[in-house]
Amino acid sequence: MKIIIAGAGMGGMIAAERLAKLGFDVTVYEKAASVDEMRYDWHDDVNPSIFRRLGLEMPAGSFRKKSWTFISPHGAVVREFRKDDSTADWSVERRPLNRMLYERAAAGAKFVFGATVERPVVEKGVVVGVVVNGREERADLVIDSLGADSALKKDLPAEFGVSRHREDEVFVAYRAFYERDPDAPAPKYTNKVYLKHMGEPGISWVIQDNDPSLVNVLVGRIGSLSSYDLERALEDLRKTNPTIGDKVVRGGEMCVIPVRYPATRMVANGYAAVGDAAYMTIPMLGSGIASGMLAGQLLAETIGENMSRGVKKEDLFKTSRLWKYQVKVFREFGAVHCAVDVLKRGVLHFPDAMLDWMLGSEVLTNEEIGCLAAGKMLRVGVKEAIRKINVTEYSRMRTLIKVNNLLQKSLYAYRVARNIPRNYDPNICKSWEKQLKRIYRR
Repeated sequence: MKIIIAGAGMGGMIAAERLAKLGFDVTVYEKAASVDEMRYDWHDDVNPSIFRRLGLEMPAGSFRKKSWTFISPHGAVVREFRKDDSTADWSVERRPLNRMLYERAAAGAKFVFGATVERPVVEKGVVVGVVVNGREERADLVIDSLGADSALKKDLPAEFGVSRHREDEVFVAYRAFYERDPDAPAPKYTNKVYLKHMGEPGISWVIQDNDPSLVNVLVGRIGSLSSYDLERALEDLRKTNPTIGDKVVRGGEMCVIPVRYPATRMVANGYAAVGDAAYMTIPMLGSGIASGMLAGQLLAETIGENMSRGVKKEDLFKTSRLWKYQVKVFREFGAVHCAVDVLKRGVLHFPDAMLDWMLGSEVLTNEEIGCLAAGKMLRVGVKEAIRKINVTEYSRMRTLIKVNNLLQKSLYAYRVARNIPRNYDPNICKSWEKQLKRIYRR
C-alpha cells in the first residue's frame, strides 16, 4: 500500500520512518530543493524527554536553556523565573535535527525535493492522492505535514470537517541572530521575554545566545506583523538591550506559527494531519517540535495496531480507524494544549496594568510562572487560592476573581478535550467538537 507524506515536517519524517518499517511504500514530497534548505537556520527549545520517548539521540550542539526573565508590557515590572536544571528544556539546532530525522526516514522512504504539493485529489468522499508540480500522484493515505497554511486543508471538501484556523490563531514572528556589540556592557538578565511588548498582542524576546558573539531576537504578534510595527519593536528593544548589534548573522526571516488548540478534526477518509497542519504547537509558546514528532509516532503506532488486529486493507485508512490516532493525540498532549490556549487568550486580553500587577505581586509563585514558561497547565487548589487572597490587597480582589475564573475555564477546556469520544461516531464526535469550539468563541 502506498502512503504520500506532503511536506517533510519533523512529524512527517518520524511517520515516514515508522511507516516504512511497517512495510508501506512511503514517498515524501518536499518543496525545498535539498535537505539542507528545509529548515530555518536557528535553534528551538525542546524537552529532552521526547528524544528518549522516540529512541533518538540528542542532536549535536544542543544546550540547556537558561532561566527566563519576564518583562511587563511597558517595562515597568521585571520578574525572574528560577528554574530547576533537571527539568529544563534544551535548545536544539533545527538543521542537525532535521538531517538526523531525514537520514533515518530515507533509509526506508523515498524523498522527492523541489516538489510543491498543490492540492488533494478527492473521489467519492476519499482522499486518493495529491497534485504535485501539476502531476497527479495516487496513494492509499495522504499525510499532511505542510504546516498551518497547508494547501491540502484549503481544498478539502467542507463536509470532511477538517479544522481551519482564524487569523487571530496564528503568531507571525520575525527572528534573527544579531552580531553582539562587543563594547556593550554585560546585561543583568540573559533571557528576557517581553509580555504584550509595547502593549501589543504578542511577545518579543532578547536572549544572549549560547554563542557569545550573537544576540537572539524575536518579535512576534498575533495575526499579523507589519514592517512598520517590526521596526518600532526592534527600535524599542535596542533602547534597553545595547548588546544588539546592527548585523544579522543568522535567521532574519518571518514565519507563521499556529498558537491555538489542536485541530478538533485532523483525520478523514484517506487523510491525516500532523504537526502544524493539525495545530500541535504549545499555544503559549508556539513550540511544536516535540508534539509534532510524537504525533508522527502516534499515527504510525495507530496504523500498526490496526494492522495487527487484522483490519482489512480497504478499511485501514478510513476515518473510523484513523480516529484512534486523534484520540491518542488529545490524551497525550492535546488536552493540555487546549487548557493552555485558554490561558493564552486570557493573558492577551488582560489590561496592561493588570499584567504589571500580577508579575510584581505574589499572586504567581515561581513554580506557576515556570508552568506558564513551559506551556503547561496551571492548577490552583483551595488552600493556594486562600493564600493568594491573604497576600492580596482587598482592592485587587476583582482582579483575582478574573484570574480564578480564567483558571477554572482552562481546567474545563482540559476536561472537555480529554473526554474525546474513544470510538468514531459522526454525531457523537460532532457534538464533542462543538462543545470544545464553544470555549474559544471570540
